[in-house]
Amino acid sequence: MRAGTALLAAGLLAAGLSGCSGSGSKPAPNPTGSCKPSPAPSTATYRSPPATLPAGPVDLSTANPPWLPPAVIDNGKQTIAYVAAAGLPYAEEMLSVHYHAHLDINADGKAVAVPPYIGFVVSCGKASALAPLHTHQEDGIIHIENSVPATFVLGQFFVEWGVRLTKDCVGGLCAGKGKELAFFVDGKRFTGDPGSIVLKRHEEIAIEYGDNGKLPTPPSSYAFPSNE
Repeated sequence: MRAGTALLAAGLLAAGLSGCSGSGSKPAPNPTGSCKPSPAPSTATYRSPPATLPAGPVDLSTANPPWLPPAVIDNGKQTIAYVAAAGLPYAEEMLSVHYHAHLDINADGKAVAVPPYIGFVVSCGKASALAPLHTHQEDGIIHIENSVPATFVLGQFFVEWGVRLTKDCVGGLCAGKGKELAFFVDGKRFTGDPGSIVLKRHEEIAIEYGDNGKLPTPPSSYAFPSNE
């Protein structure tokens, strides 16, 4: 892990919210002892993304990476808002539908961390629920878990993360002034709205940012663990 994320994650790993592969974790209790009760799980059955993202008023980072998830910012107070803005419910893990995609982000030849705890709902400094899209580790694996078959798109994941995603910009990484931003799905360039990329089983999504005409060859696949 990068140093900043590692320090924050160290505090979050004190208690566990079991992930699908046993790698999940939940933030540690709030040391102040003052907080709101845990939110009740969402009862909505998710089936498809909202027509417009974000679906609610949240701030999306326009800064350069690294980008921390809402779960580790301000004791996770805005996590429900970000999950809701992604048009997603939250509850205990739902494993009736369960698969994974992978996201790589490279900026000027360096990997950008996709951190753990994206999609975690936090109360009192402790994870109380998960959205159907979430991360457990800093490995780029997006966990997709739902009660029924449904459609999920990359734009929802970036809203949960709190990071701007457009055809021209990812956070503060923007095309122009000698820089190029490109999106790839399974090694093939995607030229539409990146937020509309549908997340599929064992899909490899790569975002490449760098000097015009000098982007590296993107990965076309990812070696998922045998149990994923």
